[in-house]
Amino acid sequence: MAHIFPMQCRAARVLVGWSQADLAAAANVNKRTVMDFENGIRQPHPGTLALLVTALDQAGAEVIQKGPYTGDGGPGVRLKGTE
Repeated sequence: MAHIFPMQCRAARVLVGWSQADLAAAANVNKRTVMDFENGIRQPHPGTLALLVTALDQAGAEVIQKGPYTGDGGPGVRLKGTE
């Protein structure tokens, strides 16, 4: 199951140079869904989250889904193929 936090979504979107409308179009979801999710207004269905993660992944952003932040790592995003 794909999981992504609102801040990860926003950061990944910015890394690939997308607007909220760009992500919505690529994931085939409503722009309001992306806006509300990133602003913490609502949590999309798991299938919708998977669509967002897949679209971001195909654009070159990797969602890091490790556990809680410990100082050594945690959830985040990065561009694929970078260190």
